[in-house]
Amino acid sequence: MSELRWLVALEAGLFFSVVCWETTASWAAPTYEPVPFALALVGAATVGMLTCHVGPAFYASRFAVPGWAMAWLAFGYLEWLWGLAGAGWDVLGWLVLGATVVCWRPAWRWVPGASLAVGVGVLGWALQAQWRGVGATNPYYSSGRETMFGYFTPGVLLAAAPAIVIAWRIGKARPQAKAIWWSGILGVLLPAVVAVAVASVATDAGATLHWRPSLFRGFYWALQGIEQLNETALALGTGTLLAPLILSLYALRELNSAWTGRRAMLLVPVGLWAAAWPISQLIEPGAGFRYFFSTIHVWWAWGVIALGAVAGLRVLFLPDSGKMEYHRRDSA
Repeated sequence: MSELRWLVALEAGLFFSVVCWETTASWAAPTYEPVPFALALVGAATVGMLTCHVGPAFYASRFAVPGWAMAWLAFGYLEWLWGLAGAGWDVLGWLVLGATVVCWRPAWRWVPGASLAVGVGVLGWALQAQWRGVGATNPYYSSGRETMFGYFTPGVLLAAAPAIVIAWRIGKARPQAKAIWWSGILGVLLPAVVAVAVASVATDAGATLHWRPSLFRGFYWALQGIEQLNETALALGTGTLLAPLILSLYALRELNSAWTGRRAMLLVPVGLWAAAWPISQLIEPGAGFRYFFSTIHVWWAWGVIALGAVAGLRVLFLPDSGKMEYHRRDSA
């Protein structure tokens, strides 16, 4: 598998994972409001592709990323690892161990593809299991229209934010412009639209079939069997946490490699790792054990989106002479 294909699969794994499904599908209303749902999804996926992939990739092909930005990105990935650990505490041991091992061995290149296949399988099973709920009615069930634009649309953007270092890595290889655009479409836009649409329909249909008052919303409604939660589907869904874990570890390795020649900077990730969890707990106590996205990670992700937008605008309006000057400096 070529590096570009692997990186695209790594990006796509962000959306074919329970992290994305819980923060998007839980708040969607595709059967009640199909047109607003489709517009919100396509719009958010497009913005996510532009700000978290295309803009950063073009920027990285022309400029060096500042050290403060690398430290800030490292903090976000480390804090996210803490959140993922809290979300999947029962399987944290083998997930972290497996992710760490494969990230430093040749076999790690095949894991994103396997995780992607598992995610596709879980969504396929969930859709067929809950299909009879499409178009059905539940007198107790709210359409969720009051949360779709408050949580669903931002959730798609937040799910795309961690892809920024992958885009940066693609950009540093300085491929042709069409390669950057196609990798963004195949790694962010299409996976976001397909995965979130299927997960949302399955979740909405499952909730219609099984939801009762006082029960919480969540992707687990898509994993309901005939009488109760399907444990096999739940275990496989939890296993998709491996994709964002590997992406975070890869991103941290990329950030660390950019500090070559500055050995003191190698201590920064250690300090950030020690600080990330206490700071997130200070802002929102216990959030890492209840949600995939803590408050501090939400701030970080919105910052990534803003940074990607600024990077894209910088490239768009940079004079040609500035671009050539950078290439001469970089090749020297």
